Amino acid sequence: MRSISGRLIIGLFILVIGILLLLNNLNIGVDINIRQILRLWPVIPLVLGLSWFASSFGSTTTEEGKKTYFSWGQFVTAVILIAIGVIYLGRNLDLFDFNTAILWNLIWPVILILIGFNLLRGKVHGGGGRFTFMGGTKLGGSQPWRLESGSYFAFMGGIEMDLTTAEIPEGETVLDLTAVMGGIDVRVPPDLAVIYEGSAVLGGVTFKDQEDGGIIATRKVEQNTVEGDKRIVRIQARAILGGVEIKEAIR
Repeated sequence: MRSISGRLIIGLFILVIGILLLLNNLNIGVDINIRQILRLWPVIPLVLGLSWFASSFGSTTTEEGKKTYFSWGQFVTAVILIAIGVIYLGRNLDLFDFNTAILWNLIWPVILILIGFNLLRGKVHGGGGRFTFMGGTKLGGSQPWRLESGSYFAFMGGIEMDLTTAEIPEGETVLDLTAVMGGIDVRVPPDLAVIYEGSAVLGGVTFKDQEDGGIIATRKVEQNTVEGDKRIVRIQARAILGGVEIKEAIR
């Protein structure tokens, strides 16, 4: 099941408020209390949470047949959004009284645990890699270069990698990409065998046309991999308050 876009829900909410304000200012229709309407803002996280909860359970069709999957990242995000929506909506409508400090005292430690867990994940072999702090690093371009397994860490900075001109060694090359309040962009050849494992905490990760983001998101994709591949690039991408984007180079 495809989840509802957050941009769509927020856009519709703002559109409705704008229309109602216009009608009210032109004295068309009944008198509208905009403050009462704004109290319904928790509907946004509630609807998104319910949508993501449903889409965390699904199935996909592969060459081997139909497979079911469970996205724990979407599930955790859905539970948090539903809790926020229900608690704030119920409080705003005077259905019950709830101390919202209790909710945030639970949510923030969970988010910190997820951030720590994501930073500790991944084991990289090899001597390659870069660390960028409040700056920029660019690898590849017009000149050929040799790709090595390594850890690439962007903290409040950016890293650009162009694999189209890279000399990729035989076997599996592991790229461990971490963006914390920064960004990492990677261009890959269209026919490259890639195993992609992405996760985000309050950030976003994109693999070609597949985007994931929110409180927490995870995805694993294999492309162009066949038995007997001599060269495979495994990308372990994680974004924390930042973004990682894997783009396919245009032929």
